[in-house]
Amino acid sequence: MTLSAPVRLLVNPAAGRGRALRRLETAQHALARVGPFDVVTTRSAGDESRLARDAVADGVSTLVVLGGDGTISRVAAALVESGGDTALAILGAGTGNDLAKSLGAPVFDYAAMAERIAMREVRRIDVGEIDGRVFVNAAGVGFDVAVLERTLNARWLRGDVLYAVTALGQLFSYRGFAAEVDVAAAEKSDTLVAAADTGGGHATRWLTVVIANGQWFGGTFRIAPDASLSDGALDLVAISDASPLRRAQLFGGAPFGRHVLAAEVRYAQQQRVTLRFAEPPLYQADGELYKASGAVLDVRVRPLALSVIA
Repeated sequence: MTLSAPVRLLVNPAAGRGRALRRLETAQHALARVGPFDVVTTRSAGDESRLARDAVADGVSTLVVLGGDGTISRVAAALVESGGDTALAILGAGTGNDLAKSLGAPVFDYAAMAERIAMREVRRIDVGEIDGRVFVNAAGVGFDVAVLERTLNARWLRGDVLYAVTALGQLFSYRGFAAEVDVAAAEKSDTLVAAADTGGGHATRWLTVVIANGQWFGGTFRIAPDASLSDGALDLVAISDASPLRRAQLFGGAPFGRHVLAAEVRYAQQQRVTLRFAEPPLYQADGELYKASGAVLDVRVRPLALSVIA
């Protein structure tokens, strides 16, 4: 079968610490077997968004991304905001590949993905929005932010192992944080926990709060085992601070999704979550760190906003 509509391959040579560049020839060979395509390459930070907008403007039907979670997230956000019909396809080359795991697409089998692109096997999935920023897999505050800060300086580990080892190192030193977490279902709004007491009283502390669209996080952890990419909701995983022993037990269960059964974990599907802090926090969206624009973080779902090849 051959490609019947314009296809473009977007390459981030730096993704996966150079893995994308090493796999470029294989990706081109796979796509060439099923039809014509052109190639664009990022040259600096932020190029992904511009190139994705260009693809929509040029009438590209499928934008194939050879890169990691960060590249995929920025491309997806640009496609969503552009409002076109361009579908996203992934050729895995990053370190975590969390969205690819949730999609269940054979993103490391480039020939198989090329066939799906040729057959135009498109589905619509939800995306999330945090602080006005689109994310496709997960966003969060707390422990995961502390871990990501440490991974940015890591030099001797890569891939899933990097996050897992760094998380283990932070497990007993991270101090937790205070915040108020409000959840909004389809027809109601409730305060889950008022954790920040500005009057000086007792404050319940969180270990982490993750709002997930997909099931996987950090390459290793099945953070939201019941998450669906197309159910019109996000999965809130709010974990209260705990003793070192309980932290270790929660950490050990997370790769299998067993942590959600623990008493310290609030787990629910929501359309909207609001987090209130004493001051603007750092947060992560699809594994990228950002400073919040204010002390209130608003997170909501944008149902079926993105077309993907799956």
